Amino acid sequence: MSDRLSRPERRNLQRDDAAILPKPLVMNQDPRPMAAHARHMVHLLRSPQAKTPSADAVNHVTALFDRSVPAQANKMIACRKGCAHCCTQMVIVTAPEAFYVASQVRKKPATVAAIISAAERTGKLSLNERLTANIMCPMLDEELCSIYTGRPLGCHGFVSTNLDACIATFNHGGKPDIPMPSDTVQVLYACRMLMLVALRLAGLRDVVYELNAALAAIFAQENAEARWLKGEDVFADVKVEAPPPPQFEQAIRQMAAYVAPTL
Repeated sequence: MSDRLSRPERRNLQRDDAAILPKPLVMNQDPRPMAAHARHMVHLLRSPQAKTPSADAVNHVTALFDRSVPAQANKMIACRKGCAHCCTQMVIVTAPEAFYVASQVRKKPATVAAIISAAERTGKLSLNERLTANIMCPMLDEELCSIYTGRPLGCHGFVSTNLDACIATFNHGGKPDIPMPSDTVQVLYACRMLMLVALRLAGLRDVVYELNAALAAIFAQENAEARWLKGEDVFADVKVEAPPPPQFEQAIRQMAAYVAPTL
């Protein structure tokens, strides 16, 4: 006997999802909102009509992040325009995030060249090595992010409530100790999980890469996103970064198992 949904059940679920998707995520034990977004992102990644499925999936999850972080948490943030102290650290991305960033800078030859050059230095560094190497992000333009509205989720969610702590860590080599609003961290983890769950359910590689190295691999190949969506490993020469910790991996597996019969 199949455990998949019947057509009437699927129609009811689609109706329920349509009501959930525009709302902020609420951090509680109800799995249905997370499941609704995971299903939607799988559909975005699988869409044959989409020009760039990666961009659609990334835009969805980052918009969800923005509307889910409570206003009170945003008021605590010390980050301001032109504050780029943290833009020397390693940025970890999924493949869709890398494809989306690549699409934003592809027509900027100077930026592409800077990314490729940076990748030669950053692609094999560990997290701690990158922190102490003091290599600025090649997508900065006079200490302003040139892809700010489309920056990766990790950049989107990395915020601080204490500017002095950022300066001590990133400018003076102090021990990393950046205070972040707990609500922001919770939403960031939830959105990261959604992306990994959606990738897994869509039959795509749910691993992460260092941003510059992933971008350099994309620029070196024609039609990289389309080939990746068809199952080709266009990142074969890029180091896969550390997998999620066991507790996070368990949550991903549980959500994927919960959603799979409903696709």
